[in-house]
This record gives sequence, structure tokens and C-alpha cells, in this order.
Amino acid sequence: MRIHSQTGGLQALPHEREVRALWPAKSTELVGDARVLRALPRVELRRVGPFVFCDHFGPAPATPEVMDVPAHPHVGLQTVTYLFSGAIRHQDSLGTVQDIHPGDVNWMTAGRGIVHAEVVHSGPGAQPLHGVQTWVALPKEDRQTEPSFAHVPAAQLPLVERDGARVRVIAGRLDEAVSPVSTFSSLTYLDVELSAGASVSLPVDTAHALALYVAEGEVSVGGTAVGRGVLAHLEDGAPSLSLRSEGGARLLVLGGAPLPEPLVIWWNFVVESVAEGRARFADWEAGRFPSLAP
Repeated sequence: MRIHSQTGGLQALPHEREVRALWPAKSTELVGDARVLRALPRVELRRVGPFVFCDHFGPAPATPEVMDVPAHPHVGLQTVTYLFSGAIRHQDSLGTVQDIHPGDVNWMTAGRGIVHAEVVHSGPGAQPLHGVQTWVALPKEDRQTEPSFAHVPAAQLPLVERDGARVRVIAGRLDEAVSPVSTFSSLTYLDVELSAGASVSLPVDTAHALALYVAEGEVSVGGTAVGRGVLAHLEDGAPSLSLRSEGGARLLVLGGAPLPEPLVIWWNFVVESVAEGRARFADWEAGRFPSLAP
């Protein structure tokens, strides 16, 4: 594992990823009074590898107004819910009822069609809700696959710890540390925690398009500072990513092998055309999706 910690400043070295562009996430209405910071998609950047969507919610008091999302459909993608604090209950049309806690992964494959809902754990003693939901587009040949759901507890995800750095491998790999999450394409998805003054150099797949999103604090990539709520789109090709935080930070590194074909994100669907998206929306309005299991 080529991961290290040091006390001095960290300079960009040859063969390291640098920042191509910085994109502040936009405050966006989710449902009711709830708002999120939406980092993807955006006009300037539609996707990073297969990742086509990234919503950052909280930290906020755990109340229904924050994150109670009623039943809604998905097609042609995988939803990935990941929490830093708080808890959410997932329910779907497969009959799944699953609580998710910090560090766990809820990985739902919509395939040809699924319906799900999410409810925040509220009440006395509930921790503030803080987390990220991403969508991973399925390759064209897999978009009509049977829907499925996988829950991976935090204890089953590889956690690499060094002085001042903790890296949890949500999907893909970090050197020899490999996530048990099954994916349809080659991904990188890492949860990186840096204590104050920590620096790390992470090996990354040279074939992966990558970005990082800062959920807490501020991080430096080479000589570029990236603050909370900002998506840093990284240059392609280099085999390592160097990070430093003066005051401590929490960030996600995400991306993967670019999907070769064009795709359309239409409402909650990844489809081949706007016409297909409209047809699937008509299916939803006509009640032709599976019902949410009681």
C-alpha cells in the first residue's frame, strides 16, 4: 500500500493527478422543504466515469422534513447511499426493508425498473443526518437487468489506516484492499478522512476518470485548495492522487472507466433517449412499475 503521512507541505509530483476544474455544488430542492447540494450532473460536467449523480445532504437535524423521500422509480442505474452520521430506512419493491448507518453501503440496482423510498430515523437521541447519494449508470447491455439490492455493513468494507488518514474502500480497490461490492463496470469509490496536518498519496487506476467531493473541511490537491461543497474534476491518466489537509477533511473520491456509449439522464432514469425517458415516466404515471412492498 503506497499511502503515507508527513508533517511538511506536499508539492505536486510527476505522475500525480491535478485539478482540471472546480465546480461548487448547487443548492437544489429535493422534496418538500428539503434541499441538497447537487454536485452532479451539471451543465459543465455530466458524469465522471459511470457516476452521473451526486447529492450531498446535511448535516441537519434528523427530522422527516430533511430526508423523507416518498416512493419513486429508477431505471438503468444503481443508487448508492452512504452516510457520515444519522440513519435512514430503505424500502423497495423487491420487499427489502433495510436500515443504513454510517459507513454502511446501500447499493440498489434498478435495472429494468424498481421503486424505493427512504425515511430518516428521527426522534429523541437521533444523530444529525449527513451523507451522500450517488448514481452509477449501468452499461447499455445491462440496463434491462433484473433489479436487485445489496447492503454491505461498514465492518465488511476494507478500511486502510495510516497516521492521520483513514480510507474506506466503498467500491473498487485501493492497491490490495478490494471492496466486496459487486459492480457492472470498473469503479473507484473511496471515503477519505484526514486529520489536521495529514497528507496521503493514494494509488489510482490510470484508466479511471476521477473527481473528488469535499463533504467536510478543506483539502489541497497539489497546490489547489478544494473547500466543502466543491467537486474537483481531476486530470486523467496519472497513477496517484496526493491530498493534504491543514485543518482536517472528509471527502469522497469517485469515478471509473468511462462508459463508451452516449446516455441520457431523464428524471430518475438512465436511458438511451429522451423519448425512452418520457415513455418510462408515462409507465410510472400509469402504474406500470412494481408497487412498493407493504
